[in-house]
Amino acid sequence: MDTGTYISHANHFKKFYDLSFKEIAKEYDLQMIDVHILLFVKNNPALNTARDIVYSRGLSKSNVSNALEKLRERKLVRLEKDPKSRRIQRIFLEPEGENLALELKKVQSQCFKRMLQGFSEEEWEILNQSLRRIDENVVAALKELG
Repeated sequence: MDTGTYISHANHFKKFYDLSFKEIAKEYDLQMIDVHILLFVKNNPALNTARDIVYSRGLSKSNVSNALEKLRERKLVRLEKDPKSRRIQRIFLEPEGENLALELKKVQSQCFKRMLQGFSEEEWEILNQSLRRIDENVVAALKELG
């Protein structure tokens, strides 16, 4: 097992994914963290806290906080205190943020479509099952490590 190859594959994916958003990010003056946040909120409406973003995307708490504040100032998102816990702020897309997130989602879809080009349904299902098993192993290992 050549672990360097796996890391190289992951790095290639990240570079390709980030470059896929280069033009739209420039057009709308967005940093990649802004793209991640807008897509995360759009794609995961039930996971709408900064903590959800930090945990799910592996981003630093301070970077997410700073980016959210900038997105709020630009009126792309709004933050609302959770009625059950005043310490929690829920993130919602404003109309302009919703429109932008839809455009970002198109780029994301094109990115994944290109990445999976030539895969049959059966190959996609095998890949999906394999990735799910890898994720289960990683989650179990993380629990063991504390």
